[in-house]
Amino acid sequence: MSDREFPSRLRRRTVSGEIVAATIMIVLALPLTVVGLLQAAPEPLSHGQFTWIITLLVLLHVTGFFCTGRPIAAFVGGSVLMLLLAFTIVPGIGSAALLPSSVAYLLLLWRLASSQNRRHSLGALITGLLGVGLITAASAVQTAFSDRMTLLFETVSLIAAILAAWALGALARQSRLAEYRRAQESMQHAVSEERARISRDLHDVVSHSLTVMIAQAEAARIVTESSASRNSPEADAAFERVAETGREAMRGLRSMIHTLGDPDASPLTPVSGVDAIAGLVEHANSAEHTIELTVQGTPRRLAPDADLAAFRVVQEAVTNAIRHVRPPMRIDVSLDWQKTETVVTVGDDGGQGPLRRAADSHGTGLIGLVERVRRAGGDLDLRKGHGWRVRATLPVEESS
Repeated sequence: MSDREFPSRLRRRTVSGEIVAATIMIVLALPLTVVGLLQAAPEPLSHGQFTWIITLLVLLHVTGFFCTGRPIAAFVGGSVLMLLLAFTIVPGIGSAALLPSSVAYLLLLWRLASSQNRRHSLGALITGLLGVGLITAASAVQTAFSDRMTLLFETVSLIAAILAAWALGALARQSRLAEYRRAQESMQHAVSEERARISRDLHDVVSHSLTVMIAQAEAARIVTESSASRNSPEADAAFERVAETGREAMRGLRSMIHTLGDPDASPLTPVSGVDAIAGLVEHANSAEHTIELTVQGTPRRLAPDADLAAFRVVQEAVTNAIRHVRPPMRIDVSLDWQKTETVVTVGDDGGQGPLRRAADSHGTGLIGLVERVRRAGGDLDLRKGHGWRVRATLPVEESS
């Protein structure tokens, strides 16, 4: 992964640091270089030689400012400048590449290692080590190998500097990669949460409506069969088409929910609550499904997420009973308002036995329901006897 693939926030942080480092180097190292050239040489340098060396070193410093946007080009340019400096001999010093301003080359190496892939990074390291060999060779020729300990010290020091700059750059790249991955994971988690939100909303709202539509159509067919029009095959076929269309829509909806779904999701923005339960019960009632609502105690105020959770508990329990229990059947819904909590209970009498569970039903509703109630600060209990009973306990808000 190259530097351009990192988030812009991470790139800006590194760029500002490199500009500061390049500025500090040119402010501190360049004056030391000038002093070194003027004092270290046993004889004053010629004007042309002095100008040549200073020009190369100033250009090397300048590349430090360009390495932020073009690290490879800056490193190549810096390597060419260092090659010219390596074979420029300064009396009393040796290779001009040993002057203080040459430290700017380490910034170029660090930048490339911290921003480019492993192939480019290793290529830069090899280039730097080859440069050490050339500098050592130039100094050895200038001193005629008279001071081998000094040559050894210079060589070891240069190799250590090159390795340190490269290693620090590689570590910086790994650190930035780790931060980038964390940012990617955070973004993917947010996308998954949003997908799960869509999944839950589809299931809670559309699935219930389709289930009730199927139940009403089948109940109407039974009523029609017992009336004067019982011998009308056209009416019977029409009702069957309505029910089958609803079943097909349910299968497609479940498939989409299974594709989008994620069991971990935050609550949806409340669109219904306890006040809508009575309308839900009335709408779901049919000739084959008798649903009654009982309210005990004084209604209290619920937090928005608990209010929505109470509605979804009734909606999901009624939907599942209609979907999975053979009619005729009875469903009892009760709201028990207590001092610190409200208890929502939905139970069915088992009807005429269970319907065959659809092969494409993934149980997303109950999984989401448990999580929704838990996030609202409540508990959900599912029990199976002759029929199913769903019991949710949700906290009420304290009076102000």
